[in-house]
Amino acid sequence: MNKEILVITTAFPRTENDVITPWLVKLMDELNKKGYHFTVFTSSYRAIKQKKFYNFKIYRFRYAPKNIEVLTHETSAYDKVKQGIVFKFLTINFLVAGFFNALYLSLSGKFKIIHTHWPIPHILFALPFKLLNKSKVICQYHGSEVGLLEKLPQLARGLFARLLNLADFSITNSTYNKKKLEKLGIKTPIEVIPLTNPHTTETIPYVEKHNKRVLFVGRLTESKGLTILLKAFKIIANKYPDSELVIVGDGPLRKNLENLAYELGIESKTIFKGFLTGEPLLNEYREAMVFVLPSIETKGGSSEGLGVVLLEALSMGIPVVGANIGGIPDIIINGETGLLAEPGNHQDLAEKIINLIESPDLRRTLTEKGQQHLKANFTWNKIVDKMDVVYKKFFT
Repeated sequence: MNKEILVITTAFPRTENDVITPWLVKLMDELNKKGYHFTVFTSSYRAIKQKKFYNFKIYRFRYAPKNIEVLTHETSAYDKVKQGIVFKFLTINFLVAGFFNALYLSLSGKFKIIHTHWPIPHILFALPFKLLNKSKVICQYHGSEVGLLEKLPQLARGLFARLLNLADFSITNSTYNKKKLEKLGIKTPIEVIPLTNPHTTETIPYVEKHNKRVLFVGRLTESKGLTILLKAFKIIANKYPDSELVIVGDGPLRKNLENLAYELGIESKTIFKGFLTGEPLLNEYREAMVFVLPSIETKGGSSEGLGVVLLEALSMGIPVVGANIGGIPDIIINGETGLLAEPGNHQDLAEKIINLIESPDLRRTLTEKGQQHLKANFTWNKIVDKMDVVYKKFFT
């Protein structure tokens, strides 16, 4: 049986050392072992010539001259569009070029399934395959596009909902996003299939630590709520002068956050590590006493789709604190697998972190139960098996 699947995504690794969408590479690699064959339809970056990555064929479409073909990859396209009129024009070029390249590729007629990630706006690229080849379309929502759909004017929201309902099946990463999609008028069957730690399949047992080191890992963007974390850490540092806050990651708000740390008088205790991967990142996890994800919902409607970094922290044996927002409660069952704080409330966040600093027994209990929760619901074997069941619906 021909098991050819086209995966549509905004960006994809350009080299083996690229850190873009590692979870997507891992998912496709595991499904490849089950006999599925993937071609990736994605955007170019500075005229990159790439036809293959591991066992996957790559189709990259051009949408701008080489020197300005930078809408995707280095920073999310959603963030880039906010940076000025040039990126708004690039977005139009991206959509037009992507549609006509998808139309051209659809003439091959070889793809039974079109697996569309971030279907706003990528449903536009799936339509030629649906209409011309009768391909089955799966839309996979990761969170940011759900918030975008929610904030669109009513007319535009209704139009996109009609297009999205042309899909045959929908997947999202949390029960929170599933409820939002249903409320927004998505009528296709929706299944929650989470993602998980793409870097390791092992869980490291809890080890008692005495250094009061609080860790955050992620993009330095508005939705991550780092201003809340810095204000919370001011309270923590006043109570525990030997505490440290380590922020791993980079992004457009880094300079603002460094300035805020200075204004709060915690710059000597707040360490901005920048982007890390591999062993340096794992070392930061090993040194941390508590991991924190203080996400908020932005004015544009963006919030935490799931919070895979929480799973990374739990797999490294670290107790977690997260904001009670988005898909985070799928991972953190308050008082059982971690602690939830009120979104945007720095005092409540500080209280939850201090609670863990002061209670070694609680740290151990939450970590061990969190790892049990991870193994029961967020392993790659379970995720791949669920995706396999979805694919088989359309290959029989």
